[in-house]
Amino acid sequence: MSQAKNNGFFLAAFRKMSSKANRMLAPKFGQTLGYILDSEYPKAGGTWFGKMAAEILQLPYPEHNAFPTGCPSILHNHWHWAPGLQPAFYLRRDGRDVMVSLYFHRIRELKSQNPVAERRFGKRYEKLFGKGWDPDNTIRNMPLFLKDEFANPRDSRKNWRDHVMGWHDGGRGREGVVYLSYEELLEDATATMTRVITEMTGTQPDPWLVNQTTEKYDMSRQTGGRKAGEEDRSSFIRKGVSGDWVNHFTKDTSRLFHELAGDALLALHYEEDPEWWKQVSPEEA
Repeated sequence: MSQAKNNGFFLAAFRKMSSKANRMLAPKFGQTLGYILDSEYPKAGGTWFGKMAAEILQLPYPEHNAFPTGCPSILHNHWHWAPGLQPAFYLRRDGRDVMVSLYFHRIRELKSQNPVAERRFGKRYEKLFGKGWDPDNTIRNMPLFLKDEFANPRDSRKNWRDHVMGWHDGGRGREGVVYLSYEELLEDATATMTRVITEMTGTQPDPWLVNQTTEKYDMSRQTGGRKAGEEDRSSFIRKGVSGDWVNHFTKDTSRLFHELAGDALLALHYEEDPEWWKQVSPEEA
């Protein structure tokens, strides 16, 4: 095995150990240590939000749950809700977009020959999609990916539906959690950051600092000039839009998602009509 693969496996194991350690500390000692949790289901925008929140609050943002975290910080995580996990920001995103983003994230890692991704998903996806499968054929692959990811989530202990419903207490909300959405950040990052920081701290943040921070982390600056909607499947920031699921879901795929997580879409007001999936065209959206 090459040195690069050895390093990749070591780093992945270290990150996993770090996350588990911080997950044990947070419920009992997090408030004493000064943790503010940046909680999300994977690919909901938590890294983007967490870095902005850390700069506005002038707190560290330890990447990949540096072990151990023993000081006030913004602590990014994908943990499912449990008593004691507060104070926390919880960032939600339309689960259909999450699944599309997660699919392309996995494909990007496989194409880059990431040794950890190859071990976790290489043979798994060849078995799931078939030998010689086409990663660009999302119309064919997405239903298979959804079934697999909901039955066996790989980057969180719970699937998207159970994760968001747990953190939102079925839509009622939980004490000690400040809620926001990826879609709100896309529409007006400055106003959204001002609102959630004020809710978290009880004090309105410096408007100049908020403006400077949201401009710094605007997609065009983070990608060297690429605008939201301009896709680059080789980039961690692939497209930076909401509603992209319509380009990858058929009517049958939409019905499947409704069966898997339709109650969560309704509880979080991503849909108001329980028969929303019937409006999607049969062949492709």
